[in-house]
Amino acid sequence: MTLAVVILAAGNSSRFEGIKQLASLDGRPMLVHCLRAYAHLGQMQTVVVLGAHADKIERVLPDWTEVVVNPNWQQGMASSIGCAMRWLHSDISHVLIGLGDQPDIQSAQLQQLIAQVKQYPGQRIAAGYAKGPGVPAIFPRQDFSALAALRGDKGAKPLLVAQPSQLVTVPMQEASLDIDTQHELQQWQQARGIRP
Repeated sequence: MTLAVVILAAGNSSRFEGIKQLASLDGRPMLVHCLRAYAHLGQMQTVVVLGAHADKIERVLPDWTEVVVNPNWQQGMASSIGCAMRWLHSDISHVLIGLGDQPDIQSAQLQQLIAQVKQYPGQRIAAGYAKGPGVPAIFPRQDFSALAALRGDKGAKPLLVAQPSQLVTVPMQEASLDIDTQHELQQWQQARGIRP
């Protein structure tokens, strides 16, 4: 198994009223905070897809990431997935797709997803929470063309729900939280006793 990681962070954060990827979470830019969970997965290709404000965001990213700028980021999350799929090394057998605004995801949870891939290499492996299966999620090579062809702003969700028999879920309630507004950021900080 050769796994690559794709982190989607191309949106313009219109609901956030600012550059969400750079908002301070516990003293770090939000995107950098979220990437910390992916930093300890081993030597694998890690692609961060940027779009709006790419020049400002790229400056803060760790050097172990590759940056792909999606020129069509306004078309939605699916276009960023397609952009990343064209960038991946040719020997990749699986891709793990995550978001740059899920601050509660931990490395141990990602390792649980990867462990399921080793057991079910031909299946889709996704985080399971109240709203159904979602990202972070791992897709096998046979899904790569479908991922590249996605359209709209729902990302890879249609693939996850299309064939339940091809899906393995790992309970991960933490994946249900993504930060889209200043109010959600404040709630996250207050719940952890962090001063803005």
